[in-house]
Amino acid sequence: MTEVISQPIQGSKKHRVKLIHLIYTIVALVALSIVAVIVVWLLSAKSTAVTMPVGNGWYQETSYQPFTVGSKLYMTFIGIESCEYCAAERYAIFYALSNFGNWTYYDKRLNISILPVNNYTTNPQPDALFYKAAEGDWTLNFLAQALVYKSNYIDFSSIEALDNTGAQLQSLNSIQSGYMAKYDPSGAVPFSVIGGNFYEVGAGNSLVQNSIPIIFMQNGTGYSPSEIIGAFNVSGSTINEGITKEADYISALICADINNSAPVCSSPIINAIASKLNV
Repeated sequence: MTEVISQPIQGSKKHRVKLIHLIYTIVALVALSIVAVIVVWLLSAKSTAVTMPVGNGWYQETSYQPFTVGSKLYMTFIGIESCEYCAAERYAIFYALSNFGNWTYYDKRLNISILPVNNYTTNPQPDALFYKAAEGDWTLNFLAQALVYKSNYIDFSSIEALDNTGAQLQSLNSIQSGYMAKYDPSGAVPFSVIGGNFYEVGAGNSLVQNSIPIIFMQNGTGYSPSEIIGAFNVSGSTINEGITKEADYISALICADINNSAPVCSSPIINAIASKLNV
């Protein structure tokens, strides 16, 4: 239920800004660098931190304290474009994060039940909402610049390390590199981190059946976006139950890290999961 990043990740992203914005950017980068150094030091210093499986058996809990950026809980997702398990995990992450903020696409608010399923491309790079991974799965395009996530609780970032051809696409920052080196030294994807104290290497159990992602037809053709969202809207379907179960586990772990401060944390479903997590 994982794939391995087969190349070193290098490079950086550059932006042209006006002088006043450049000053602010430099200050922000210095602050981020300091935070990154602290995170890497903590990961190194606590090399004996206890880990244990929680929830669905894929997420692991460590003895670290939740890590925040500003006042928001840190969360990141690392994948590659050709990975079929990453393709499935993105839907669960999208759904879970919807509980703590808003996704917008070209400034229009999104809901997983009514995503614009006709906006897709076989090439991941354009700004379409969906694209087709090399292994056949249609997945959400977290790289789309028009897709924006805003939350009062979570600072979320995602990385697609390799493109569909296996060439380097995006680079991990020092914080992401530190967590991967500590929790995922083999470089397997998908790799998710919630608050620095919960992490998952691979896709959740509910997203995969018989080693095949639930959004993938066994005849070798991935379900189209309309088929995936259509199935999600059918209560009790494999796709609905699989995505929802993983999203609920993610939401419960987030709630544990933010002291149940979001409205969703008081829902019976999240409370029921939390009572079994012992976190």
